[in-house]
Amino acid sequence: MYEIAIQTEADIKIVDALMDEAFGLDRHARSVWNLRPGAPIAEMCFVLRDNGVAVGSLRFWEVMLGTHPILLLGPLAVRPDLRGKGYGKELVSAGLSHARSFTWPAILVSGEVDYYPKFGFVPAAPYAIKWPGFIEPERLQFFELKDGFLASLAGQNLPVRPTK
Repeated sequence: MYEIAIQTEADIKIVDALMDEAFGLDRHARSVWNLRPGAPIAEMCFVLRDNGVAVGSLRFWEVMLGTHPILLLGPLAVRPDLRGKGYGKELVSAGLSHARSFTWPAILVSGEVDYYPKFGFVPAAPYAIKWPGFIEPERLQFFELKDGFLASLAGQNLPVRPTK
Protein backbone atom coordinates (compact mmCIF):
# COMPACT_ATOMS: atom_id res chain seq x y z
CA MET A 1 0.00 0.00 0.00
CA TYR A 2 1.44 3.35 -1.00
CA GLU A 3 0.66 6.97 -0.20
CA ILE A 4 1.76 10.30 -1.65
CA ALA A 5 2.23 13.21 0.72
CA ILE A 6 3.77 16.66 0.73
CA GLN A 7 7.43 16.40 1.70
CA THR A 8 8.19 17.46 5.27
CA GLU A 9 11.38 18.80 6.82
CA ALA A 10 11.97 15.30 8.19
CA ASP A 11 11.96 13.90 4.61
CA ILE A 12 14.72 16.12 3.19
CA LYS A 13 17.68 13.86 4.03
CA ILE A 14 15.77 10.77 2.93
CA VAL A 15 14.81 12.40 -0.39
CA ASP A 16 18.39 13.62 -0.96
CA ALA A 17 19.66 10.07 -0.41
CA LEU A 18 16.98 8.74 -2.75
CA MET A 19 18.10 11.21 -5.45
CA ASP A 20 21.74 10.22 -4.92
CA GLU A 21 20.73 6.60 -5.45
CA ALA A 22 18.55 7.37 -8.47
CA PHE A 23 20.80 9.90 -10.27
CA GLY A 24 24.26 9.59 -8.76
CA LEU A 25 26.32 12.06 -6.79
CA ASP A 26 27.18 14.15 -9.87
CA ARG A 27 23.54 15.04 -10.65
CA HIS A 28 24.20 18.72 -9.81
CA ALA A 29 26.56 18.97 -12.81
CA ARG A 30 23.62 18.80 -15.25
CA SER A 31 22.56 22.15 -16.73
CA VAL A 32 19.07 21.92 -15.25
CA TRP A 33 20.61 22.52 -11.82
CA ASN A 34 21.57 26.03 -12.99
CA LEU A 35 17.86 26.74 -12.56
CA ARG A 36 17.68 25.42 -9.00
CA PRO A 37 19.90 27.70 -6.89
CA GLY A 38 17.47 27.85 -4.00
CA ALA A 39 14.97 25.59 -2.33
CA PRO A 40 12.13 23.93 -4.23
CA ILE A 41 8.54 25.06 -3.69
CA ALA A 42 7.58 23.39 -0.41
CA GLU A 43 3.94 22.81 -1.32
CA MET A 44 5.05 21.23 -4.62
CA CYS A 45 7.41 18.61 -3.18
CA PHE A 46 6.02 15.10 -2.89
CA VAL A 47 7.13 11.84 -1.30
CA LEU A 48 5.71 8.45 -2.21
CA ARG A 49 5.86 5.93 0.61
CA ASP A 50 5.22 2.23 0.19
CA ASN A 51 4.39 0.57 3.50
CA GLY A 52 5.77 3.64 5.26
CA VAL A 53 9.12 3.65 3.43
CA ALA A 54 10.01 6.56 1.10
CA VAL A 55 10.62 5.05 -2.34
CA GLY A 56 9.99 8.02 -4.62
CA SER A 57 9.91 11.79 -4.72
CA LEU A 58 9.05 14.66 -7.00
CA ARG A 59 10.01 18.29 -6.54
CA PHE A 60 9.16 21.47 -8.43
CA TRP A 61 11.01 24.78 -8.63
CA GLU A 62 9.71 28.11 -9.84
CA VAL A 63 11.70 29.51 -12.77
CA MET A 64 11.24 32.46 -15.07
CA LEU A 65 10.43 32.06 -18.75
CA GLY A 66 11.10 35.61 -19.90
CA THR A 67 8.90 37.55 -17.47
CA HIS A 68 6.56 34.64 -16.75
CA PRO A 69 6.97 32.57 -13.57
CA ILE A 70 6.43 28.91 -14.45
CA LEU A 71 7.14 25.57 -12.79
CA LEU A 72 10.15 23.37 -13.47
CA LEU A 73 9.32 19.72 -12.83
CA GLY A 74 11.94 17.53 -11.30
CA PRO A 75 13.78 15.78 -10.24
CA LEU A 76 11.49 12.78 -10.27
CA ALA A 77 13.27 10.03 -8.38
CA VAL A 78 12.25 6.44 -7.74
CA ARG A 79 14.45 3.89 -6.05
CA PRO A 80 16.24 2.08 -8.90
CA ASP A 81 15.15 -1.37 -7.77
CA LEU A 82 11.49 -0.28 -7.83
CA ARG A 83 11.36 1.40 -11.23
CA GLY A 84 8.66 0.17 -13.58
CA LYS A 85 6.07 -0.31 -10.81
CA GLY A 86 4.16 2.91 -11.63
CA TYR A 87 5.45 5.01 -8.72
CA GLY A 88 6.85 7.69 -11.03
CA LYS A 89 3.59 7.86 -12.95
CA GLU A 90 1.66 8.32 -9.71
CA LEU A 91 4.00 11.08 -8.52
CA VAL A 92 3.82 12.99 -11.81
CA SER A 93 0.03 12.67 -11.94
CA ALA A 94 -0.27 13.93 -8.35
CA GLY A 95 2.10 16.81 -9.07
CA LEU A 96 0.27 17.92 -12.20
CA SER A 97 -3.08 17.72 -10.44
CA HIS A 98 -1.82 19.76 -7.48
CA ALA A 99 -0.19 22.36 -9.77
CA ARG A 100 -3.60 23.14 -11.26
CA SER A 101 -4.68 24.64 -7.92
CA PHE A 102 -2.09 27.44 -8.27
CA THR A 103 -1.63 30.27 -10.79
CA TRP A 104 1.42 29.10 -12.78
CA PRO A 105 0.58 29.00 -16.50
CA ALA A 106 2.88 26.13 -17.47
CA ILE A 107 5.33 23.46 -16.38
CA LEU A 108 8.66 22.83 -18.07
CA VAL A 109 10.59 19.58 -17.75
CA SER A 110 14.02 18.45 -18.90
CA GLY A 111 13.22 14.78 -19.12
CA GLU A 112 12.89 11.55 -20.99
CA VAL A 113 11.44 12.15 -24.45
CA ASP A 114 9.23 9.06 -24.34
CA TYR A 115 8.04 9.41 -20.74
CA TYR A 116 6.38 12.80 -20.30
CA PRO A 117 4.10 12.99 -23.38
CA LYS A 118 1.78 10.40 -21.83
CA PHE A 119 0.91 13.06 -19.22
CA GLY A 120 0.21 15.71 -21.88
CA PHE A 121 3.67 17.29 -22.21
CA VAL A 122 4.57 18.65 -25.64
CA PRO A 123 7.98 19.43 -27.14
CA ALA A 124 9.35 22.86 -26.20
CA ALA A 125 11.43 23.11 -29.40
CA PRO A 126 8.75 25.01 -31.37
CA TYR A 127 8.93 27.78 -28.76
CA ALA A 128 12.70 28.27 -29.19
CA ILE A 129 13.36 28.88 -25.51
CA LYS A 130 16.89 29.76 -24.41
CA TRP A 131 18.24 27.18 -21.95
CA PRO A 132 21.12 28.03 -19.56
CA GLY A 133 23.72 25.52 -20.68
CA PHE A 134 23.94 22.37 -22.75
CA ILE A 135 20.74 20.41 -23.23
CA GLU A 136 19.50 17.96 -25.80
CA PRO A 137 16.60 20.10 -27.09
CA GLU A 138 14.23 17.14 -27.45
CA ARG A 139 14.36 16.66 -23.65
CA LEU A 140 12.64 20.01 -23.04
CA GLN A 141 8.86 19.68 -22.83
CA PHE A 142 5.97 21.87 -21.70
CA PHE A 143 2.72 21.11 -19.92
CA GLU A 144 0.16 23.89 -20.24
CA LEU A 145 -1.79 24.77 -17.10
CA LYS A 146 -3.42 27.94 -18.48
CA ASP A 147 -5.12 27.57 -21.85
CA GLY A 148 -3.44 29.63 -24.55
CA PHE A 149 -0.22 30.28 -22.65
CA LEU A 150 1.98 28.25 -25.00
CA ALA A 151 0.43 29.90 -28.06
CA SER A 152 1.33 33.28 -26.55
CA LEU A 153 5.03 32.31 -26.60
CA ALA A 154 5.26 32.01 -30.38
CA GLY A 155 8.23 33.88 -31.83
CA GLN A 156 9.51 35.25 -28.52
CA ASN A 157 12.64 33.07 -27.94
CA LEU A 158 12.42 33.60 -24.20
CA PRO A 159 15.23 32.70 -21.79
CA VAL A 160 14.71 30.29 -18.90
CA ARG A 161 16.37 31.48 -15.70
CA PRO A 162 16.10 30.99 -11.96
CA THR A 163 13.72 33.22 -10.01
CA LYS A 164 16.32 33.93 -7.33
